[in-house]
Amino acid sequence: MRRLTKGTFSMSNLRFAWLPAPRSWLALLFIATVYIGFDHLAFVIDRPLARALDLHTTAQDEMELLPYALLMVVRLLMDLPVVAGVCAIVQSPIAGFPLVGPRMGRLAATGLAIGLIVMVGAILAIMATGNASVAISAQSPLSALSYGSGWLVFDLIGATGEELFGRVAVLLVAERFVGRYGAAIVSGLMFSALHLGNPGASRIWLARLFFQGVLLAYAVYRTGSVWWSVGYHTGWNWASAPLFGAAGSGYLDQGHILDFMPTGSSLMTGGAVGPEGSIFAFVAMLCAFTLLVATTSGRSHPHGRAFGGGSVPVQKAAFPEDS
Repeated sequence: MRRLTKGTFSMSNLRFAWLPAPRSWLALLFIATVYIGFDHLAFVIDRPLARALDLHTTAQDEMELLPYALLMVVRLLMDLPVVAGVCAIVQSPIAGFPLVGPRMGRLAATGLAIGLIVMVGAILAIMATGNASVAISAQSPLSALSYGSGWLVFDLIGATGEELFGRVAVLLVAERFVGRYGAAIVSGLMFSALHLGNPGASRIWLARLFFQGVLLAYAVYRTGSVWWSVGYHTGWNWASAPLFGAAGSGYLDQGHILDFMPTGSSLMTGGAVGPEGSIFAFVAMLCAFTLLVATTSGRSHPHGRAFGGGSVPVQKAAFPEDS
């Protein structure tokens, strides 16, 4: 049995550990409001700027680099105050888990390399099974370098924005209600839901997005940092569309380095959403998980024990320690 300090009892001191604090409910309301209105607000901000700069999102069924760059910058600038707001509400320091920590650059570079490797592997598997072919696109080496580097930079900016929302803001709120296991699942569900409107969205692709979101959340808890996830997300996206010229989340990118020509079924090639909707993308995620575990210890940061120690306490009980 637990007892109150000095043997006194007061109902006002009684708290239930399973009941989230008022700040947690406020953070939940905040993040839900952001989720509902984020895309609309981004559109309201981005469209006038794009018109003023005479930028057109697509040309010849391909997404153009500069309009994409503008949208990713707008979304990142919107995600930053969202994270700051969540941190302020739940009283989590910005200069701490999971934004700031040791080895941020190294983790980002490792994630980038793994994302590239596994997505390239998935595309090569599609080709090796006779379900697609690849040719060099008709552009100069300078143009390919310019577009390739440009897409890499703005894919990084876009991935940073998505990870700030899905793997920082969402995790910080969700873990206060359902612990880290539950928060990872919530992150996966939200990651999938955020892409429901993408062209060609399929059930298998949305299922993969769920597992990808869980993997990215796992990486945050394992490494104690969001930056592996940012790097991985960037590498995965860049390998598919800008490098191989396949659809990335349903969009073709202007100036892609190679031309990806699918010939097999959508189950094998991913169909309209591209290779990330293929069954090989699931194998790629399993490989990514294996490489994550192999290249990170998960013990160098106080938060970096993936799901270790159970769930995060949602609120400290007012009971003292057992004597």
